Parts: sequence; C-alpha cells; structure tokens
Amino acid sequence: MDWGTELWDQFESIDKYLQHGFDFGEKYSKFIKERCAIEQEYATKLRKLVKSYQPKKKDEERSMFSTHKAFQTQLSELNDIAGQHETVAENMMSNIFKESQIFFNEQKIEKKRMYQEGKSLQIALDKCEQNLEHTKKKFEKEWKDCERLQANFEKLDSDTNVTKADVEKAKHAWFAKKDVVEHCKQDYGAALETFNVDQHSHYSTRMPQVFQGYHAADERRILKIRDLMVEYAKIDKKVKPIIQKCLDGMETAGNAVDPKLDSSLVVEKLKSGFLIPGNKEFEDYTAGRVESSPRNSMNFTRGQNRKGFGWIFGPKKLNKIFVFFTENQPPVLPTWITTHPFNLFYYRFHPPKPPKLRLSPTEAADYSHLPPEQRKKKLQRHIDDLSKEIAKQQDEKKAIVKMHGIYTANPALGDPTSLDAGQKAVDAKIDKLMTELQQYENWYTEAFGSLQSSPARNSAHYTTPVKVEPLAIQPQTQNKYVSICVSFFGDEFDELDDFPEPIGTCTALYDYEATSEGALSITCGQVFSLLEADNGDGWTRVMLGNSDGYVPSSYIEV
Repeated sequence: MDWGTELWDQFESIDKYLQHGFDFGEKYSKFIKERCAIEQEYATKLRKLVKSYQPKKKDEERSMFSTHKAFQTQLSELNDIAGQHETVAENMMSNIFKESQIFFNEQKIEKKRMYQEGKSLQIALDKCEQNLEHTKKKFEKEWKDCERLQANFEKLDSDTNVTKADVEKAKHAWFAKKDVVEHCKQDYGAALETFNVDQHSHYSTRMPQVFQGYHAADERRILKIRDLMVEYAKIDKKVKPIIQKCLDGMETAGNAVDPKLDSSLVVEKLKSGFLIPGNKEFEDYTAGRVESSPRNSMNFTRGQNRKGFGWIFGPKKLNKIFVFFTENQPPVLPTWITTHPFNLFYYRFHPPKPPKLRLSPTEAADYSHLPPEQRKKKLQRHIDDLSKEIAKQQDEKKAIVKMHGIYTANPALGDPTSLDAGQKAVDAKIDKLMTELQQYENWYTEAFGSLQSSPARNSAHYTTPVKVEPLAIQPQTQNKYVSICVSFFGDEFDELDDFPEPIGTCTALYDYEATSEGALSITCGQVFSLLEADNGDGWTRVMLGNSDGYVPSSYIEV
C-alpha cells in the first residue's frame, strides 16, 4: 500500500507515528543497557562468591577428599559461567546498544529533514490557496459593486424627474465597473488554475515523495529492531553450549564423589600405626605389687599428642601462659610514672599487666613424638627433600667444574682459581646434606626397616659422579658474559657420536652464522634432524646432511 495515496491528508499523524517508533527503539536500547548491567553485576557477584569460597592455604590438606575436589571443580566452572555472562554483557553493549544508538540518532536527523521538507511544501500550497481566496474575494466584491451600479442606473433611467446627465453618469459608472469585474474575473481564473496545478502536483508528486521517505524510514526502523532482537537471541544462544558444558562438568565432578575413597584417605591420614591393645591381665594385689607394662612401644595417654580431626576442622588454640616479673628483676618504669609522685603512688597499687607468652610444643628431630605412621611419612618426606637438594647442589658443582674447564682452556675469559671458593662452599654443603641424609636414613631404617626408593635418589644427578670433560667441541661465543652464563647454568655437553639416531625434526626460525668450533650455521626455513634436545644450556644439537653441530635453541622450532 502507498502511503502517499492512502494517507495523503495524514502528514502530521505519520510524523508522530514515526516519532513513536523511534521512541520504541530508544526504549529497547534502554532495555538492553539495563540487561547488560544485570549481567555484569551477576558476573561480578559470581566471581566474588567463588573467591570467598576458595580454599585457604591452611586448608590445603583437606583438598584431597573427593567432595572437596568436586566443590573446587564447581567453583572453577562457576567462575567460567561468570565469564560467559560478562561476554554476554560486552557483546550486547557493543552489538546492540551502541549500534542502536547510532542508528536511531541518524534516523531522527533524517526524519527532521523530511518533516521540514513536507512542512515547506504545505506552506507553499497554503500561500497559493490564500492568493486564490484573495482574488476570489476581490472578484466577488467588484461584482456586487457592479450589480449595485447597474440597479442605480436602471432606477435613474426609469425616473422621469432625473436629468439625462445623471442617467449618463450612472451608466458610465456601471460600464466602468463592468470592466473592473472582468479583469478580476480573469485574475481569479488564473489564480484558480495555478492553485489547481500546484495542488495536483502537491498531492500527486511532491508529498508522495515525502511520504515515501517516511515509509522507507519506518521500514528501516522495523527491520533494524528485528535484527537487534535476533542478535539479542543469538548472543544468548552462543553462550548456552559453553554454560551447559560447565554444568556438565559440575555434574561430572559431583558424580566423582566417592565415599570409599574419602574413607580410605581418612584412614591413611589419621592412622597412628599402633597395635590394637590386647586384654588386660588380672592384677592380684594380695600376691604383691605388680608392675604395669607399657602400652605398645610408646606410652601415649588418652587425648595426648593426637591431632584428631584438627586437620579437617582446624587446630585447637594453645593455652596462653602468663609470665610475671620477679622482685629481683623489676620492670623499667615509664617516664610518665617516675616524673610525678601521684603516678608513682598509683603504679604501686595498679601495676601494668605482664606480657603474654605462647608456648609451642617441642618436636623431636627424628619425629619420635609422632605416631608411627605419621613419623614414617615425615621421615620419608624429609629424605626425599634432602635427596632433591643434594641433586641440585650436584648440578651446581658440575656447572662450576665446567666453567673451570672453560677458564683453563681460555684464560682470557677468567681466572680458574676464582672458582675455588665457590666449589669448596658447594662441596661443604653437599657433605653436610649427605650427613643429614644418612642420619634420617638411619632413623628410618631403625624404626621401619628398609627405606623406600625415592625418585630423587635414583636420578642421574644423585648417582653420576662429577667429572671434567674436554671442552674443545663445545661452541664458544665471542661474548664473554654470555659464555659465562651458558657455561654456569648448562649441563655438561656429551661427546659427539658418529651420526646418532635422530629423535625428531626442527625448523630454523632465523639465520645464524657459526663463530665457534662445534657450532653449525643455519638459514631461516631449513629443516634439521634433532640429535640432542636442549639440556638447559641454551644449545641444541642438530644434523643437516652429513654435517652436525650445535645451534641456539631460541633460533629453532622443534
């Protein structure tokens, strides 16, 4: 349907209708803005909730239970859900709210232009109609005057008492007015024709174009709102699978809760290792004093030295012990007391309260104060930690030995004797750690028999002796500082084999020009066979054709 034909006389109503449509668009934009604020606030509260229920450092031991793990998974998934709500808020704000604001602002400007154009056309037609009415009224007035003059002439002409001169004068006035009436009639006809042409053009061509602009603007507005509503649903729809995946993860974590596993963990954590006490013997006091035998190998009284469920619900607070000053060691009085007699008198009867001290239970170095099972775990953990520390010191010693060899081969890089103090300190630390490790191993063996194998003790760092290898084949850079750093932190280079078996491939990322013996020049894009991976010294051994050597690890991609 054509608005210009059907609604030719509803210009003002159409303009108001379009304005109401724009108001609806702004209302929808406001709805999106408030929805974004709700989503953002909801996401913020979810993240705050997750953060408030994150386990504290003191509660790390409790996280071994399946219930705790499931709850941590739920918190993690809930945090991801909060992120999805933030994504919804961001996408709605950028894809809907801001875009709708820009669109409706532009449409308002366009509507204002069309309204001004239609109004100006209406004003021009009104002026043309006013001109027509003016010429019509003038023609009507002159015609009435002409009829009056004609009636006067006819009256005088029929009167015999009137002179002929008066009759001629009245006749002359009547004919003059008839000429004026004829001119007014022609002006009125021309004005009417002009008005009819303008009115036809106004309602058939000019205003329909304006109405067509209104019609197109309204359709654009409706289509835009439709697209925004579809985008609104799509934004929500995109995050639904991710949220559903998070919910599935929560469900999986909940199904993973295992009461038998948690029960076994409680047993593993709390069992003391003591034997169940047997039947007590009858004590016959008539036969003499009977010495009571100790209970198992350690005399633990009821409730003494037992953790209980403190590792689950938190440890109990220790009692506070007050220490009072004695007369032989009086406290030093403040200046405000000694400078005024009244204050000194008051202090004698109201002395300050003594400080409070907190006593901590003493622990034996061999953990003999603990139940057998707990002691076993403590000793094993301590032995593993010492083994790892010894391996670390062994690596440091190997680095110093390697640097010593580099300084010996190239004195320009440094003095080899400057490393003697560091090597002695490392040796002393290794000896101390070995002694301490031997002591803990002896305690473990005496209490529980054979020692469990430790990954750290079985590692190459712990068993491989330190030796000095010739460094002629190792690449040496011209930069003294880089050479020292690489040699200090790196492991020992192995001797070159004759075409060892490749363990993979790598690609050169940059060009590298070899400047030392044992290094290999490479070009960006070349593919090599990987012979030895980087051992931490920054160099990787590769082979290209029949040539092999070391290249910087940062210059290749494995």
